[in-house]
Parts: sequence; C-alpha cells; structure tokens
Amino acid sequence: MNICVVSTFDGTTDDYMEMFNATKEKAADFFTDYDIGIIREGKIALMIHITDMEKFQELMTSEEMQAWDTKFNCVDEVYSIEKNN
Repeated sequence: MNICVVSTFDGTTDDYMEMFNATKEKAADFFTDYDIGIIREGKIALMIHITDMEKFQELMTSEEMQAWDTKFNCVDEVYSIEKNN
C-alpha cells in the first residue's frame, strides 16, 4: 500500500531527519521504498510503500514515536495513494 504522511511539527527538518533515520532500520522490514519532500521548515511529506500496515501502525504508536510527537508537537495526516496507469 502506498501512503503519504504529512507531518507538521515544531522543529527543524534536521530534527525530523534525525528521528526518521533512527527508526528507518526498524521499519526496513515493512516498507520497500520512500521519498521525503520538504514542504517548509517544520512540515514534511513522506511518501512510502508499506508492505505490512500492522507493523507500520505499531511503529507510529510506539512510546518512542509518541515521545517525539509530544516533544515537537507533531501532527501526522496519513493519506492512501493509488497509482493511475
């Protein structure tokens, strides 16, 4: 499943990338490809192909991720994406 996660947060792009890179290894077993777009400082769009949505949801609701969300007042909007042929 292809999804887009738009994250708005009180932090820098570097703050986001530090968190993303720290969790990327944990997520490697349930996603196959991703692209990150920087909308502006404090707003990122992550387009990602998820192969196991349950594991993705576990990561997104983990204590570590919730602590980051609280620290940076992060709000994630998740959209499902379908490719047109």
